[in-house]
Amino acid sequence: MQKYLALFRGINVSGKNIIKMEGLRKVMANAGYTDVATYIQSGNVVFIATEPDKDIVRQHIEALVEKEYNLSIAIFIFDEADMHRALFLNPFAGPDDIEEGIKKLYVTFLSGIPEAGYYEKLLQAPIGEDEIVLKDDILYFKLAGKASDSKLSNNLIENKLKLRATTRNWNTTIKLYGMLKETGSKS
Repeated sequence: MQKYLALFRGINVSGKNIIKMEGLRKVMANAGYTDVATYIQSGNVVFIATEPDKDIVRQHIEALVEKEYNLSIAIFIFDEADMHRALFLNPFAGPDDIEEGIKKLYVTFLSGIPEAGYYEKLLQAPIGEDEIVLKDDILYFKLAGKASDSKLSNNLIENKLKLRATTRNWNTTIKLYGMLKETGSKS
């Protein structure tokens, strides 16, 4: 049995790609996943699977979403070690800062490690005073102002890095790590 976190890219945003979390939990449970839990409406799901290969799990859930909702959604799958790494590599918050309440910090999970030239293109993009740091397949950013004023978006990141991306704020990332750690402990 393996504990996983699935991050869905671009669902329930501006009235598009609507997937109700209650329905998604049922679809995943009916497909054999256990201890399925969701967090907020942006497509964050923790669960237990018997399959040890994250890529196979991703493909299966993407196929489920396609079948049940007629949506082609990019899904990212992580285990507890992946999320631990994501939290502790953050250059804007050290291990002692792993707590809710840190504002303006975001974590963008990428579908791979971008080529250096593509990362340079992102660094040259007109993002104002926002700060970005790449650590392997994770892009961290710290906003200078409000999120609504930032030029950083998944679309910009994907365009420049030539990879799929999904972003979560720091508080959500911390919450999801905690949920993942606790998954299966009540069984």
